[in-house]
Amino acid sequence: MTQARMCLLFFVLFITLASMALTLTGIVTDFWYTVDGSESSISAVQTNFSYHFGMWRRCFTKGIPMGYDTKDIYGDCVYTYRELAPLLEQDMNFEDARYLHLERSWVGCAIASAGVQLFTLLVVICGLWPGDCKRIKARSVHLAASIMTLLAGMCGIASGICFIALRDIDETTDKIYPTGVTQKYDYSFIVAWVGCGLCIVEGFIYLCLLKSDKDDDSESKYSYYSM
Repeated sequence: MTQARMCLLFFVLFITLASMALTLTGIVTDFWYTVDGSESSISAVQTNFSYHFGMWRRCFTKGIPMGYDTKDIYGDCVYTYRELAPLLEQDMNFEDARYLHLERSWVGCAIASAGVQLFTLLVVICGLWPGDCKRIKARSVHLAASIMTLLAGMCGIASGICFIALRDIDETTDKIYPTGVTQKYDYSFIVAWVGCGLCIVEGFIYLCLLKSDKDDDSESKYSYYSM
């Protein structure tokens, strides 16, 4: 393996680690979406609609409203992951069932993306590390890594699209936000999308490494038959 190709390999491994870190950051943090009702003239709206949330918790900035189970409350946050648990979906109407499936898809696809990225990293390290695994052809490792990183990117994109669809339902279909309440996508949403973009970049870099491996094989065969 040439020095240039080795540098490219270490570069793509660094990007893989970065994309996985960004995806995990999006999964564990509570700033996918921020709702601010502080400009409303109604105190109940200020309390109920001043929060930010992620996949697992909703954190309020002006005190937790009444009606939440005390076992789900931790500090100023309320755990919401129980809402994703299996429910009697046959008793739901179409809109509620669709909303639940979108929430599950948002979380599930993000976790799948992180899992595939972790598996890709292990495959590349095992496949190219000098040792018992060195019998595995680098070409096979690069092909597998390319497919898996592109798959991870698509899972992340699907997660982000599901989240956008949920917010669109809240704002335009259900119209849950009163007048004077503002909403915005926050940094957890952004870093998750950046992680998706890096996954796509990784996939194409692994394809470049794969093409380089094939070119080397072709040159070796040509040199052999020319002797």
